Amino acid sequence: MRTFLITAVAAAGLTLAGCSHTTPGNATTAPSTSGSSSNGPVVPQVTNPLDTTKFEQNPCDVLTKDQARELANLTTTRLDAKAPGGAICGWQDENHNDVNFSLNRTGGLETLYRNHRSDDPGYFEPVPSVAGYPAVFASISDGRAGGTCTLSVGVSKDVAMVVSSTFFASSPNRSDPCPLVQKAAEMAIATLKAGS
Repeated sequence: MRTFLITAVAAAGLTLAGCSHTTPGNATTAPSTSGSSSNGPVVPQVTNPLDTTKFEQNPCDVLTKDQARELANLTTTRLDAKAPGGAICGWQDENHNDVNFSLNRTGGLETLYRNHRSDDPGYFEPVPSVAGYPAVFASISDGRAGGTCTLSVGVSKDVAMVVSSTFFASSPNRSDPCPLVQKAAEMAIATLKAGS
């Protein structure tokens, strides 16, 4: 339970941290490539939006039991339905290593890009495509060497799927968690596509 709460708080913190900066000016339509402009960051567009509605209250369903087992021998789930930004599901193995999923209706990747500053602590590393969807590895603190990685994937204009990990010494993924987080996101997108 402790691991899930720590990760849930971290994911919520990332979501809320995205809301901590304000940028004056007018909203503009973002082009399909990343970069920056005088009006703010250019955010990659989602060209094939997914309907996430049926998964938002229980994001545990973005992975099947077989996918979770294949991913990292994850066998149990824990749901926090009242987390800020949306419900969070933690898939765990027997040693409490976990991969968490949430579908946040907080402005999609645009909010994350708009509120990122180059001098922010942590990391912000765009990924051109995760199963055909724009994404960014980003967190307000960098715990990747200790098993924590967060990936936000734009699955529609207003929804970002956030996938994060907490791996302990018992996990072979602890020293390099981000590839497994990306694989989890790819599996979840396949489920979202099938359910849309």
